[in-house]
Amino acid sequence: MSPLRLALLWHQHQPLYRSPATGLYALPWVRLHGLKDYYDMAALALEHPGLRLTINLVPSLLDQLEEYASGRAVDPALDLARRPAADLDEEARLALLAMFFSVPYRTLISPFRRYAGLYHKRGAPGPDGLYRDALERFRPDDLRDLQVWFHLAWSGRTLAQRPEVHDLIRKGEQFTEEEKLALLAAQQELLREIVPIHRRLRDAGVAELSTSPAYHPILPLLCDLESAREAIPHLPLPSISFRHPEDASWQIREGMRTARERFGGSVSGMWPSEGSLSVAALALMGEAGVIWTASDEDVLRASAGRPLAPAEVHRPWRVPAAGERCPAVFFRDKELSDLIGFSYARWQPDAAAADFIARLRGRAAEAPGGVVSIILDGENAWEHYPGNGVEFLHALYEGLTRTEGIRTVTFSEALEGAATGALDGLRAGSWIGASFATWIGHPEKNRAWTLLSSAREDARRALGDGLHESAAFGALAAAEGSDWFWWFGEDHSSEQDAIFDAFFRDLLRTVYSIIGMPAPSSLDEPIKKSRLRHWAAPTAPITPHLDGRVSDFFEWLGAGVCEATSAQAAMHRGEWLVRRVAFGTDGTALFVRVDPERGTIQEMLSGIAEGILRVEMTAPRRCDLELTLRNGGLINLRSSSGKDGVADWAADRVLEARFPLEGLAPCEFFVSVESAGGPLQRLPTEGQIMVQPGQPADWSA
Repeated sequence: MSPLRLALLWHQHQPLYRSPATGLYALPWVRLHGLKDYYDMAALALEHPGLRLTINLVPSLLDQLEEYASGRAVDPALDLARRPAADLDEEARLALLAMFFSVPYRTLISPFRRYAGLYHKRGAPGPDGLYRDALERFRPDDLRDLQVWFHLAWSGRTLAQRPEVHDLIRKGEQFTEEEKLALLAAQQELLREIVPIHRRLRDAGVAELSTSPAYHPILPLLCDLESAREAIPHLPLPSISFRHPEDASWQIREGMRTARERFGGSVSGMWPSEGSLSVAALALMGEAGVIWTASDEDVLRASAGRPLAPAEVHRPWRVPAAGERCPAVFFRDKELSDLIGFSYARWQPDAAAADFIARLRGRAAEAPGGVVSIILDGENAWEHYPGNGVEFLHALYEGLTRTEGIRTVTFSEALEGAATGALDGLRAGSWIGASFATWIGHPEKNRAWTLLSSAREDARRALGDGLHESAAFGALAAAEGSDWFWWFGEDHSSEQDAIFDAFFRDLLRTVYSIIGMPAPSSLDEPIKKSRLRHWAAPTAPITPHLDGRVSDFFEWLGAGVCEATSAQAAMHRGEWLVRRVAFGTDGTALFVRVDPERGTIQEMLSGIAEGILRVEMTAPRRCDLELTLRNGGLINLRSSSGKDGVADWAADRVLEARFPLEGLAPCEFFVSVESAGGPLQRLPTEGQIMVQPGQPADWSA
């Protein structure tokens, strides 16, 4: 039997955070992911002889990595870290307290005693979202330790093994200014090595390097906003007409040019931003010399319009309607890709790798000699894995290179001798819901497209045929990136919403500045509206009886409530599964109640493949309760802290659980619903609900 070929692609991406007008960086994520992920992902691959994979690097990321490597880039976190802790003014200290815990608590704060202690010392924010009360609790030594620990948490395996960094982790606290600056210097050295190690990967024959459109735009939407209605016919669109395939062509060609210049030689493949493809986008990619590209299997199924056999899914396809030069299109295995991205972080590394390979063997039996495409972000998943995913990746790579009947290949190698299918057409879509609703259709997203369209039209009038060669188009091209539209609307949110919003509008202001026109006043108004808090704090102590039923209205009368809204809808489904979460305390325990939208807890889970309902306490210790179905009945699948973690629980119409508290230490928790394919719903959408025992009326998130 011909071996199954596994084509694995890690996609490395960050949008432009550097202002074209000022050169200043708005956010630090390029630098921090460089320290934790980009170098280590390449270094890990070099340690496994026989492994072949593909790494996709977005040009906007490469440009910024080059600036960091040269020392020209300074972001807000780096600026704050460099300042002597004793000299920080109130504004700087508030910024430090807000930004320097921006890592997952469970994997990157709680394992470190001093860092976790600083986190709990900070406490809850005030009504303005700032940590003013904490200013009195943080001495200069605390602030300096925080400056160091934030950057230690973002130090990946390679950095953590360097003596000067390893010694700081062992020391744990009472760092000096000299030690802090030595850490930052070691990190700067690593940033300089990121692009060179990728060249080594390519030259050693371990990895193929591919690229994306320059600023990561959704290509089909640049070609024609109306393409969004191929997947969702009644999706609300902006009133303006935006149809600029010439912009899409520029983004594609600039992406190919940048990759070839950075790495030398030819670049054959392109992962389109968010796996977004259409016939028009495919035709432009072919004209630019792209040999292969990829999307999601749901796009393939929607395009075929019929049931597909496994052997058809696991092979490359051509779309003749896109022209003779149309690239070959691979379609990612959604289940296997999402298991790595969303599920395996909670497994033991060896068990997760073994499960993945067992599933691959199943694919091999169904599609002998086929190509299974695994494509996902190569940066965001690992912060949710213990040890940044290193043990899992080692186990995965070891298994892949030693398992008979499975051969790892690059995407270019996967094309060699592959049987290629032909699609009559391609329904425009992405790897998220096989549609573009993540980037268009919400009033905020549509307003952003309208502002972009107006700025582009004003620039075209001013510059005529010279638009694409101008600095003004550089700012427009950056504003066409997918990330800005991702954060508008209610489906995604972060603590940096206001920064993303302001940066997008600043890009458009830059366009007007370059062409010598006053910016319209509409660019002064934020696009993303402030949200009302979707939960209310408790008003009185509660002592409910746990029976899984709402048997007495008054037992939960003083509880806080987190209601599901469209912002907490089940991901990409347009509906929610959990209607509300109620919570409260009697001073000795945290009580949590989960109400399904309809039916019982068992009925809710029965409609989800491998469904899990999870209540997770993230502080002051990790403690979670997971419910799933087995043989038609509810069971307690796992409680991470055993009898000391969950004293009692009951599930029937609702889930009711009791978590013992540890004195007056603040605790935090969230509720999620997940399936085999990944997360479906989370309450609250971002962050956790913070509980201050003894002061239920003062609880805040």
